[in-house]
Amino acid sequence: MTPPIPPAVSRRHPGVFRALCAVLIVIASVPRGICDPAAKDAKAEAKLPVLTVPVRVHLVQSKATPAMQTTMTDSDVRRIFGKVNMVWAQAGVHFQIESIVRTEAAVLSPEMEKKDEFVRVHAMIPKASLAATALNVCYVKEVKPNGFFHNGLIVVKDTASLRAVEGGIDEPLPRVTSHEIGHALSLSHRQDRTNLMASGTTGFSLNDAEIQAARGVAAKFQQSKAAGAAQADSSK
Repeated sequence: MTPPIPPAVSRRHPGVFRALCAVLIVIASVPRGICDPAAKDAKAEAKLPVLTVPVRVHLVQSKATPAMQTTMTDSDVRRIFGKVNMVWAQAGVHFQIESIVRTEAAVLSPEMEKKDEFVRVHAMIPKASLAATALNVCYVKEVKPNGFFHNGLIVVKDTASLRAVEGGIDEPLPRVTSHEIGHALSLSHRQDRTNLMASGTTGFSLNDAEIQAARGVAAKFQQSKAAGAAQADSSK
């Protein structure tokens, strides 16, 4: 709440009074956003227990298919996931890079080359390179959408572009990665342009229902990890 302007100011100095009123109106009209400390404090009050999800990142390589050959580096991946974790902090979910691997794309048969994009690209990622207890995120040079989640595999093109929206993220790849991770955590498209699950925008908000649903799936990775640890202990 703004303090009242002393009556003496309005009577003796009308010009000053009008200027102060204009300043106060501008201040009052500034929208509260994700950079507002009060907004940050309100988010922090939720204090969701952090769920850690392991991720194996595949930097796909291919001499035969240039569209599959990413030029990204390990440092690019770590920068991107730093921002992915900033996006998903609102849900109390943290993605821990298990490993960054160079995965050689398989050469497809002529019959498989005729399949649709999702099936064809998925078939080019060797199953032996995939982690069974982690999310698998593959970066390629070019696919028709910015990225997709299909049959358990996340694929993101390193040339992704987005439509900017108010309060959106400042870089396409962390947003596209976060969006496709959302699909992997059970979330569907939601055409609110500032929402993470909107198609092709820089928005990254999540509503309470989406947070609850995503956390439900993320928790299974922790359960799988705990079960693996228990099995390892019992075999000693």
